[in-house]
Amino acid sequence: MQIQRLKAEREAIINEVKFHMGLDVGDLTKDRLIGSYVDRIGQAIINFINRDIPDELSYVWVDMVASALTEEQSGVLFPPVESEAVYEIKIGDTSIKPAGSVKQASGSPSTKIIESVVNDYTQQLVTFRRLRW
Repeated sequence: MQIQRLKAEREAIINEVKFHMGLDVGDLTKDRLIGSYVDRIGQAIINFINRDIPDELSYVWVDMVASALTEEQSGVLFPPVESEAVYEIKIGDTSIKPAGSVKQASGSPSTKIIESVVNDYTQQLVTFRRLRW
């Protein structure tokens, strides 16, 4: 029963992140990427507050995932529009070309981003934190 609840909660968080970021909720192509961020940030929240994630933190969780995705995967989630007029300007021996495409980041969140996001949302997480004895 617990596994089904977690699976449903994970899917709800993924859909909420998509909605929050303005992505198509019906598009399943980015679910694996978003799901990896949901899992890693969810685990970071659990490690920080020393208990299961309460329902009251669900929107904070969504905001944290959206923040991490925007910082690390914006080129993948929001690909730049390719202009049809790609050209090179050459004056004398100097030439200027348009910049190449944006590099795609790896499919999993980096530890640096996770730590940064948890640090950014510490104020909201401290309220739900339990100390270990």
